[in-house]
Amino acid sequence: MTTNIAGVILAGGLARRMGGGDKPLITVDGQTLLERTITRLAPQVGKLLLNANGDPARFATYGLDIRADVIDGYGGPLVGILTGLEWAQSQGVDWLVSAAADTPLFPADLVACLLTAVQTEGADMAMALSGGHTHPVFALWPVHLADDLRRAVVDHDIRKIEAFTDRYKVAHVEWSQKPYDPFFNVNAPEDVVRLEMILNGTLPSEPPLQAALPVAVMVERKDSSANPWVTETWRPLAVITDPPPGPAWVMLRQSDGFEHYLAAAPDLTLHRSDLASYRYNLGGADPRLFVVVRKTGQANPPVQVIMVTAAPDEAQKMSESGEDQVESLPLPAPLLTWIQTFCASHPPDEPMRKRRRDRLDADRAFSPKEGRP
Repeated sequence: MTTNIAGVILAGGLARRMGGGDKPLITVDGQTLLERTITRLAPQVGKLLLNANGDPARFATYGLDIRADVIDGYGGPLVGILTGLEWAQSQGVDWLVSAAADTPLFPADLVACLLTAVQTEGADMAMALSGGHTHPVFALWPVHLADDLRRAVVDHDIRKIEAFTDRYKVAHVEWSQKPYDPFFNVNAPEDVVRLEMILNGTLPSEPPLQAALPVAVMVERKDSSANPWVTETWRPLAVITDPPPGPAWVMLRQSDGFEHYLAAAPDLTLHRSDLASYRYNLGGADPRLFVVVRKTGQANPPVQVIMVTAAPDEAQKMSESGEDQVESLPLPAPLLTWIQTFCASHPPDEPMRKRRRDRLDADRAFSPKEGRP
């Protein structure tokens, strides 16, 4: 413990990618993210502050001093750091180290290494680095910069950390990303799965190139009277996991005006090259599967399932041919977990840049259309 250094845990974000709420209170393997962060940081500093907005009572059991942002409006981590620096001024310390509440695996020697770098290089402050990327939220700050930072935030509307620190001499300390990046942070449900895999030792040393599961599709034939040139329509209704062995085309039920069939389908296959598309799908409010069916021109089966995919890009490409029908279907819970695990086995990427076809609403783009197969 370094008594001349205080710590601030930043927990003031809105957790939009997690659907809102208190991300630090997410429990992984029996402990919340905040509990893990406290356990990691507390031995490295003297006093410790939690920067969190909203009702502080929800964090009362952690026994920390709690301060909301000193500037209203959810100004981001730089305002949280300002909050920590102004608190540290009253604690009689010279340094403040900042850490994020959603990054519980940061190094146990974070503070010692940052302090050594400042002293060795004669720098004003120090930041963490891994994989060639800086992590400005994990930094060592001189408390005397509190007034300068307030002026930058209030008078000049500075919100990006490095827009403020660029005017100072900053030392950088690099940590290895093997076997995992210690600054990996939980931003999405997939990241919770990755953290669980790291903690229980199941994270693969080499991410898989692909994975596959057998599936089948329930298909509906329905009489059509709306279009005089089309007497019937076909559409997939659901993706079936762990399909039973048997014929490739089986009638399940029949009633007035419709029949349901169980149709064989190619394996649902995930490819590492499509990670960005899977992650974009999983990041939505309603993750989907996309089923591609095609008329065969035969009596049995009259339609064939060509593809089942979790990649919106791949589905969009198939729909552009005009030969196939592409439908968006609910993603069954077992497949959601399986796809999350595949994605979590790979290091998080930079945020996906939305391409033109990504802006399509899945339900609208791949909805049943009268007169289709």
